[in-house]
Amino acid sequence: MAGARATRIPVVVLLAGREPAERVSLHRGYVDAVAATGAFPVVVAAGLGDDGALLDLVTSADALIVTGGGDVDPAAYGEEPDARLMQVDQGRDRAEIAGVRAAHDAGRRVLGVCRGAQVLAVAFGGTLHQDLRAAGFDHHWEEERQYEPVHAVEAEPGSVAERVLAGSAKVNSIHHQAVRTPGSLRATAWSDDGVIEAVEGDGLLGVQWHPERLLSSDDRHLEPFRWLLS
Repeated sequence: MAGARATRIPVVVLLAGREPAERVSLHRGYVDAVAATGAFPVVVAAGLGDDGALLDLVTSADALIVTGGGDVDPAAYGEEPDARLMQVDQGRDRAEIAGVRAAHDAGRRVLGVCRGAQVLAVAFGGTLHQDLRAAGFDHHWEEERQYEPVHAVEAEPGSVAERVLAGSAKVNSIHHQAVRTPGSLRATAWSDDGVIEAVEGDGLLGVQWHPERLLSSDDRHLEPFRWLLS
């Protein structure tokens, strides 16, 4: 047909949270980053109750991003809840864990950011630090500096984490939880105090920092999003 598009634009599904109250939301940086790679971003609310429809969408897309947000319910990894948990959404947890597994089984790449990295770990048998300060780690909740790098990060040579850092040695930090054990995934980057900053597996990458908020100052942070479709 005359004027038809020569090639199909890749579609990337972004799973969004249901906070703050009465909103489905995610940082616009995720959408802008996907668009900057030449893909089309589709924002989907996770946890609406029809997980079958979500899984169909996830497996028909080209890639999946699990975005940031509240804490993962510790019941998902077999632990009792800590009093310091924030914004737990069991419906979102269930849907995202199922979505990650389905996308992986379908051969789609999956990127998890902050909470999303934690979801990836839990989906593959990992556990979390429910509160980093209680575990002896300070200086990871730097919300007032969310658009600037605040602590060092070091990646395993040859890892996907090293690739997507693209030579950057510092990242931002807005989290009070983190991966404690990566399950069947592999920890491949760490902060200067030893907190796991990246986990990965075949077609799976979780980063604890927020690359979508660093793009305006350093375009190397587009690399995790480029990796999705490479």
